[in-house]
Amino acid sequence: MKKEIHELFDDLNLFAEQIANVSMTNLLFDVYEFKENAMQVNLIFTEKGKFNNVQTAFSALFKKELFDVEEWDINDEPRPSDEEWKTALKNVWINTYYPSASICIETIKKDDFIRRFKNDLVAVNAPKTAIRELLKRLEHVETIQVKKGYIYDYIFGQSENHYFLFEWGIYN
Repeated sequence: MKKEIHELFDDLNLFAEQIANVSMTNLLFDVYEFKENAMQVNLIFTEKGKFNNVQTAFSALFKKELFDVEEWDINDEPRPSDEEWKTALKNVWINTYYPSASICIETIKKDDFIRRFKNDLVAVNAPKTAIRELLKRLEHVETIQVKKGYIYDYIFGQSENHYFLFEWGIYN
């Protein structure tokens, strides 16, 4: 998994192409946001069976995040062949969301991730029932840190049935 994600950041043309080829209207995402004061946890889950590979799944999750944060309508999604869109992804959006200074692609041990996951959700007062339900989705989990900061973490993972993004941060 680490190798596949590394390939996307080593070849932004490939990454932009992967993002452009994802049709979000055909996918379902479960989005969670928990916040306590300035601390926030965001999660996006999607079913693993909808993707051919890790790169496509990561690209889809990023595209979902991009459309949500920028408040774009998925019904106005650019065509995969739109060269202007792919150029904007490569030259603007990927670099905006993944500045090279914060990229840190490293494996996180399962137990370390689960502990961090629980602790971060408890810290933002996520309901115990939600934490239990989310943990059920993390059976046979494998995770990699994608971005790392002093007050920010961005983790991509896969479990038996899902791909997901886990983002923790302290925001103004």
